[in-house]
Amino acid sequence: MKYVLLALIGLFVAMYAYAVSTIEVLGDPDRTTVVWATDPNPARTKQVGIFEELNPDLEGLVDKSDATKLIVRCATGTGPDVVDIYDVFSLATFAEAGILMDLTPFADSLGFGLDDTYAPLREGLSYEGKQYRFPCNVHANAIIYNTKILDDHGAPLPQPDWTWEDFIESALAVRNNPSKSGEEHIPFANWNSEWVFRDLLIGHGGDFFTADGLHSRLAEEVSVQAIELFRDMALKHDIMPTSAEAKSLSSQGGWGSGGIAWFFNQQAAYIHIGRWAIVQVPVYLKRNPDLVENLAAVALPRVPGHPSRGIVGTRAAGINAKTKNPEAAKRFLQYLASRDYGALIAADGDALPPNPELARTGEDLVNEHITDPAFHQPFIDAVDNGVTIKMSPFIEAQLVQRWALEAVEQVENGADPRTAITRVADRSTTASAKTCAAGPPCRPNTSRSPAKLIMTTGGKKKSPRTEDYPYNNATTKTP
Repeated sequence: MKYVLLALIGLFVAMYAYAVSTIEVLGDPDRTTVVWATDPNPARTKQVGIFEELNPDLEGLVDKSDATKLIVRCATGTGPDVVDIYDVFSLATFAEAGILMDLTPFADSLGFGLDDTYAPLREGLSYEGKQYRFPCNVHANAIIYNTKILDDHGAPLPQPDWTWEDFIESALAVRNNPSKSGEEHIPFANWNSEWVFRDLLIGHGGDFFTADGLHSRLAEEVSVQAIELFRDMALKHDIMPTSAEAKSLSSQGGWGSGGIAWFFNQQAAYIHIGRWAIVQVPVYLKRNPDLVENLAAVALPRVPGHPSRGIVGTRAAGINAKTKNPEAAKRFLQYLASRDYGALIAADGDALPPNPELARTGEDLVNEHITDPAFHQPFIDAVDNGVTIKMSPFIEAQLVQRWALEAVEQVENGADPRTAITRVADRSTTASAKTCAAGPPCRPNTSRSPAKLIMTTGGKKKSPRTEDYPYNNATTKTP
């Protein structure tokens, strides 16, 4: 039976590759086409248009196909030329599958090397010492709040250098104090519990793995303290909805995130999110004309004894190792590093531009909708002070991600935080040790074939990248 199953998998891959290879790619026959697998954000059309203006011999096409099929397509030579990769978990999976081109030999000379973007992000662009991607945008979370709602409940306003205790005090005031307007408001519009936990983990001085990747750090006391604080905000203080509560309260319209709609409809006082959220401001202004004048942003609250710090991340593009247009794909990454592309990102509010020279101060990020430099500055500071998650090359990254998400959901449902997170640590360390059991030198887990990776990542339970990253919802509905 085992061999029959393997044969069927092999047959499926072969048939899929043949079928895709027979599909005609529409494009200009007089220009080389660069196919970019990215999200369906409408802004991509304008970004591709500028790329074509700067490169008249090239044509850009946006590929919005199912991300779960990308590994097979790339492995069989039928994939796009450029592939967006959304986090360090996906980067590890794609790199181990061997479908990404190593950019290291030429990235510096072409202007999209590690030194051409933000220093805290550089580790997250590489895997096993090799650069595989360059940012399309750069993001780190801050707190956006509604001054009108806080005043309505007599809640303290955030102050520089505030702590999580200060945050909880203000959020409790929104929950407990009757409002002057008679309206009720949600204290904290939690739209992604996993992202909240990750920033709490980093803010406490924790991480996923040790630097050598051999041991999980999730059993450390700082990790336990982080998930206990998460539990307290959700269950003890009841200032933020759990994932299940959020789903029951929202139709999940728009960009797949009810909490975002609550906040920008002025139904919630606080939200933990990146600058990319303001791309939606023009949509919500239709119903909330006073929205912008009520918005402000501040750095993440800090843990006593630690600075304000969270995760810095990126939607970053890599090149398909089997692309038929490698030189054109390299020119596309050069475009991502350019001032022309960066100016688009800054003006649209789509997080921070890849080139840090275009985001030195909040003044650089002022756009037509939010003109106050003080609003944009916390997001620059968050990137400058942020860190990337440390993963292990000895275990599949998305497996660890899934275990951590399960632990967060268990805690939301009343499980003991220490038990839940320690279990993830034990499983992660055990799996890493198993990979190394053959003896020194310990080698990364790179033996999985593309077919096995598809079986691992293409099941019913999608990664948070697919489900939760707001750019991946094809339609933007008016709230």
